[in-house]
Amino acid sequence: MAAVRDAEMRRFWNARAREDAFYFVDTRQRYRAPDSDRFWDSGELVDYLLDGLDVRLRPTDTVLEIGCGIGRITRALATRAGRVIALDVSDEMLSRARELNPQLADVEWVLGDGVTLSSIADESVDACVSVVVLQHVPDPEITLGYVREVGRVLRPGGWAALQVSNDPAIHLPRDGLLDRCMAVIGRAPRGVAIPPGSVRPSSFQP
Repeated sequence: MAAVRDAEMRRFWNARAREDAFYFVDTRQRYRAPDSDRFWDSGELVDYLLDGLDVRLRPTDTVLEIGCGIGRITRALATRAGRVIALDVSDEMLSRARELNPQLADVEWVLGDGVTLSSIADESVDACVSVVVLQHVPDPEITLGYVREVGRVLRPGGWAALQVSNDPAIHLPRDGLLDRCMAVIGRAPRGVAIPPGSVRPSSFQP
């Protein structure tokens, strides 16, 4: 079952990477017309997240990023930590990330299985960060599994900053007639339906 979920999520996010990676990583962007400066300006967001939790990244730290996409948050993390392990379920996203971020010498781009952190060794990272990622995971049980896995890979004294959403309304697909028509002619995103195998919003418990 996990292998099926892995394949479904990888297909879904590979398709989104081919469709418009910038938009699906940061939906503030105009579809197929990204503002590059705004997209890559993620330092303030990272500072807001870390300041809110009163944690810091040190130059000697290894940080794991779950759901790195094409490296938007990765860039900001790399300026604060000594090493970043940037993990994503989409090999297409990772390929784009390597192309767009050749200057990030201390970043390791890692293909994940979409269910676990099996490629990350026990007690091998000082911090774990995930922003606007876990809310897209198709089943709450997978999210809880990630939380358990984060506990496994963190070193003693390590910390995690995991952004999640418990508002079911934002997970409803935009599938009105106008949305579908605009998607057909390439003027609106196609990948807004809930990925295959997802739990419907009504199943989530706040």
